[in-house]
Amino acid sequence: MNKRRPIQEKHEQFLVDEFIRWWALRTAEQFHVLSRPNPPEAIVRSKRRTTWIEVTDAFFSTKWAEDLYSHATPGEQHKPMEPGLYMGMDEQTAANFIKGLKRKLTKKSYADACDEHGPGMLLVGIQSPWFGGGTCEMMEAACRKTEWTSNPGYFSHVFISFRSNNRQAFQQWDWGRKC
Repeated sequence: MNKRRPIQEKHEQFLVDEFIRWWALRTAEQFHVLSRPNPPEAIVRSKRRTTWIEVTDAFFSTKWAEDLYSHATPGEQHKPMEPGLYMGMDEQTAANFIKGLKRKLTKKSYADACDEHGPGMLLVGIQSPWFGGGTCEMMEAACRKTEWTSNPGYFSHVFISFRSNNRQAFQQWDWGRKC
């Protein structure tokens, strides 16, 4: 097994659990996890419905992903991202967001979950040390320039997830709305 897989699974479980708490506060719909089949990360049920949740991350760069995962993986030497002058961080994060979103929206391994429970919810963790309003603006601009017709409809909602005020925050990804 990949040494990083247990860390990734804990991260995904954390995001699902935090999302369920956030969703309950926002909508009063209380989900509980029925199973964690992977994929998707979780099958969840409320009094009204059963649905599913998938998690992915959009990293600023592969070097930033390597920094985070090597730091968190027991027994692995930390490989920090090199210090330096960085430019175009928002554009790079936005491009990685679009790439990951397109990959997830069209991934055929969600067809069974979608057939059984209907369209699910996709959580996209934005992993950038520079995440902010400028990043969201670049993400929105990149979405407007992207062709989305190949989307088979596996997801009813897309949410972005990010750190804010020392907590995990979520926002429904509404391509016409500002962050």
